[in-house]
Amino acid sequence: MKFLTYPQIVSNLITKNRIEDENRKGMDAMAKNARNLLKESTWELVLKQGFKATKVQDICADAGVSKMTFYYYYKNKYDIIEEVLTDFFENSINISKEIMAKEVPFKDKMMELVHWKAKFVKLMSPKFVEELYLSGGRYMEIAKKVISDVQNMTRQFYLEGKAKGEINRTVDVEVIISWMNLVSDMIVNGQFNHLFEDPKEMNRQIRDLILYGVLGNVNEVDYHDLTMF
Repeated sequence: MKFLTYPQIVSNLITKNRIEDENRKGMDAMAKNARNLLKESTWELVLKQGFKATKVQDICADAGVSKMTFYYYYKNKYDIIEEVLTDFFENSINISKEIMAKEVPFKDKMMELVHWKAKFVKLMSPKFVEELYLSGGRYMEIAKKVISDVQNMTRQFYLEGKAKGEINRTVDVEVIISWMNLVSDMIVNGQFNHLFEDPKEMNRQIRDLILYGVLGNVNEVDYHDLTMF
């Protein structure tokens, strides 16, 4: 029997540990990729067909991931939907903060916010909006927290714009925020439902009222597909 020298033993242990570490990293990368695929598919499906119609089997089929893998990470479809919604809202707030912090005129920042949100709104199905905002469903609590954060951020944004003389000096920012709170409550309670066939049109009307009031858009720019909500 040939005995290994101490340096050989140490070398073998180092090699073994390196291989195990590489395998572990590979497995971690695969697991992370599978989870990301599940989240991406979930988000695309709920945007297209709403929350109720999205099933676990649909998510797995679209992602190319087994149900076993799905249930390793999530208890049910509500678990993953809440995660992707939370991720989306957090990302939206971060992007809004970046735009609001730019060293450009208030009007330019406002229009960039409008255009950025428009890109997402065009992807939303009426069913997605209805089930999120208008039905008082299980995801409304997530949305309420975000609405509160956005309103606080908007208050500061308007106050800074007013302080720089970039928005109407006669406008009371607290009145705007209070009005937005009332509108949000009415949306959550479904009190606007009978006025609009499409929730996107409701969002457009609210945005136009905030930006242009009853006198209208003096530049006659068509933002029909855009939303500020």
